[in-house]
Amino acid sequence: MFYHVKDLQFNARVSGPDPAFATLLLEQFGGANGELAAALRYFAQAFGAKNPYP
Repeated sequence: MFYHVKDLQFNARVSGPDPAFATLLLEQFGGANGELAAALRYFAQAFGAKNPYP
């Protein structure tokens, strides 16, 4: 059912750890204003819609 290819789309060269960028990235993924939080808000908002399909 699923086909997994372990090859990367492009090579990423990392010269060293970057804590500032890691903090920003973590905020976008799991923070209060991140993508997951927005998706969950839209999902919960759909339950309160009176007529979602006119």
